[in-house]
Amino acid sequence: MSDWLVYESGEWTALAKDPVPDDGSGDWYANLKQAGFERWTSSNPHAGEWTGEELPIEMTVYHRYRKVPRFAIDLIGNEDGTLFTAYAAELPDVMDLIARWAPAVQALAAAALSTPKQDGSR
Repeated sequence: MSDWLVYESGEWTALAKDPVPDDGSGDWYANLKQAGFERWTSSNPHAGEWTGEELPIEMTVYHRYRKVPRFAIDLIGNEDGTLFTAYAAELPDVMDLIARWAPAVQALAAAALSTPKQDGSR
């Protein structure tokens, strides 16, 4: 199976190539921009900026015009910095994925915020 998946009309399809080609710079956000994607929404208003207040898992959605897939969804696990990206063909597809995945992101954020830090604060 391909490393690149697009969600369309309730089905996952493997893509032959990554819609966000790696230019070798190691800068994922620059690669997204070169592929025409711009940040659309995020579970963290400071996504991509390390503030020390990161959620256990963050979801950031990027969009672009005139090319399918129109959406890229990044899931970042902040325990180890792992980044997974999936793609959604059109707006109804990305909204379906947000509706499915947001509860898990929200639950992990709530658990993290309710867990006292080592200094006793929240």
